[in-house]
Formats: sequence, structure tokens, C-alpha cells
Amino acid sequence: MKKYLKNSFVIIFLVGLLVSCNNAENIQTLPTQEFISTPTFISISHTPTPTLLSATATETPYPTTPAQATIEAFGALCIGAKKISSSEISPDGKWIAAMCYDENGKGESPLQIVSIDRSQEWKIYYNNYAKSGLFGDRHDGIIPYRWSKDGKFLYAVAGSRLSGCCWIGGKYVLLVRLSLETGEQIEIINGTDFGSDPPFSFTISEDDRYLLFTPITDQTYDIAVLDLLSNEIRTVRLENPKPINLEYAVLSPDGNIIVMPLFRNIEFNDYLVEEIALIDLALNQQKTLISDLGENGELYPIRWIDENHVLLCSKNPSLSYNQSTLEYWSLNISTGLRERVEKP
Repeated sequence: MKKYLKNSFVIIFLVGLLVSCNNAENIQTLPTQEFISTPTFISISHTPTPTLLSATATETPYPTTPAQATIEAFGALCIGAKKISSSEISPDGKWIAAMCYDENGKGESPLQIVSIDRSQEWKIYYNNYAKSGLFGDRHDGIIPYRWSKDGKFLYAVAGSRLSGCCWIGGKYVLLVRLSLETGEQIEIINGTDFGSDPPFSFTISEDDRYLLFTPITDQTYDIAVLDLLSNEIRTVRLENPKPINLEYAVLSPDGNIIVMPLFRNIEFNDYLVEEIALIDLALNQQKTLISDLGENGELYPIRWIDENHVLLCSKNPSLSYNQSTLEYWSLNISTGLRERVEKP
């Protein structure tokens, strides 16, 4: 019996020793596991997943622009609207504007403008300007277009909904100027009668003095220049009539010279810049500055460099591009010569 017990104790001791050795071996192998040597948070930090990159503003709970971040903190903009879009903060940081899509389920999408200190609030409704009782719906929203440099006005627009309207020369149906101080709204161009009014294109001079636009009715002219201070209008009939889009035209600071692209239709809804033209309103003269464009490459006026030179870009400035693919040129309006320049 004693011999049996002695043998049993030996067996138990050996089994326990083997178990403890196995446990020790498992503990030593843990640091070699892959998830410790390549932690996942490193890859998330430097290479966001495609889902995060492609998420839209409505899919993520986090604001994606300064304006949206301000709205999140503000908490008093577009209350009752299905969603908020086209939000902007004024350059001086005193105002915020946003389109309130389908406000309170009433089928309207007004532009709401609120001072950051919440002391003033204005709204612009499309249906206040609709012609002939042709009231719009929630898709006819008003969006901010431009804040005046003196901080006194906001220009707002309504876009066209006609199929194929926006290829060139016809992007908007309404332009309104809002006084941020008083709330007064002035209708500048109204083409909301879809039965007779074609969409229009326009641009505002850098100093906010002049408005360059295409007429919304059949006229004896192709372009009008409105002095926003005196309300004086000058008109231009193109000597070389070609498709135009004044969104890409630039007006000299004195309001006398227009530099603009002329387009050529390649096929349905597809156009190329074929020429760069100059119109001198004071001298009543028109001339072609560049004529070798089209398939050889396009150029778009961007802004005036000085009284004799205009900055050109190799691609449509209203579209997003990889900046490294863009080329810039300085165009001499007296000689028509252009010189490659570095990114402005």
C-alpha cells in the first residue's frame, strides 16, 4: 500500500510539472501575435477607410465645413427644414446664410440669413418673385451667391431647373440683392417665367460696382452692363456672335473693358472655348485676343492682374481639379500676347 501511494505521488508530481511547463510556454508566445506588432489604430489614423472619405454631410454626425460647424453650435437656423444646404459664413464673420430645404413641409426652400449675434434675421423666398403665378416648390431654393466686400449686401440666386440649361449661358433664373442692415430685398434679374424667359448668366465686378448679364428676353443686344450705383445700363451686340457664358467674363475695375471667352458647339450640350475676346465699351470696339484655342486647349479668364493684363487658367475655374494640373497665363490685352506664369 505504501509503495502504491509513493508511486501515485510521483505520477501526480510529474503531471503537475508538465502542466506548469505548458502554461509557461503559452505565456511566452503572446508577445509574438500580429495584432500587437501592427496595431490597427495606426492604419486608421493615416489612411481613412473609403467609407469615411465618401460619406456625405447627411451621413456623418460631424460638421464638414466651418459653416456647418457654426450651424451645429448655433442651433437656431432652418428650424423645421428637412435639411440645411449651401451654408456660408460672410467674409467678415458677422453673418451666416443657408438654404432651408422644404421648410416645415410647406414645399418652399428659402434662404435664411442670421447675424452671428442673433440680433437680426432675414429670409428670401422664391415664390415672392415667381412670375405669372408660376410658383415653385421645394426644389426652387434660394442660395447665397456673393457677399459684397463692404459687408452691406448679400447677392442670392435661384438656379434653373430646365433640362440642358446649364451647359453654357443659362444657369440662373433669379438674382436678388439683400441689404444686411435693413433686410430690404431688391430684384435685379427675374427670369422665373419658364414659358418665355430663358435662363441667364452674369458676373459681378470685383469691386461690386458693375453687373454684367445676358438679357432674359429677345433684345437687340447680347450683353448688358448695369452700374449698381447709378442704375445706368450700357448694352453690347456682339460683332462675332457665338455662344457665351458671362460667368467666365471679367470686367475691368473702371467698368469699360470686358474680357470673355467665346465658345464653339462640338456636339449636343458639349462646348469648347474657341476664342478670347475683348470689348471696349468706352471706345465701342471689339477684337479677338486669342483665336487658336478649341482642340488645342482652353483658356478661361480669372481676374485682372493690372490695367493691362488678365490672368487666364487652362481649365474651367468653376470645376474642381488637381491644382498641379492647372496652368496659368498672363494675357496682355493690348498685344494679345500671353506669358506662362506661376500659380497666383
